[in-house]
Amino acid sequence: MRLERLRFAALGPYAGEHLIDFELLGGSGLFIIEGPTGGGKSTILDAMVFALYGDVAGADADKQRLRSGFADASVESFAEVEFSTASGRYRVRRTPDFM
Repeated sequence: MRLERLRFAALGPYAGEHLIDFELLGGSGLFIIEGPTGGGKSTILDAMVFALYGDVAGADADKQRLRSGFADASVESFAEVEFSTASGRYRVRRTPDFM
């Protein structure tokens, strides 16, 4: 499996919509997510895992942590990932429960 794009909104510290285009990072498929503590790195990983598997990583993890406390109540939280395998290209979009 090769990640192509990650699009998400109203998750963790990210109130708006964001797109990460992994195809722009080079042909090797390798990348690093780095930044200061509290910068939102774990939220990016949570968005990827939630989009792919419908859950967040970690035995004690709770999907309720996905919803951004900074987002307007009218903004939908979602995570959408595009990936490719030998059998084709796929897009999965999931929306966590929120009020």
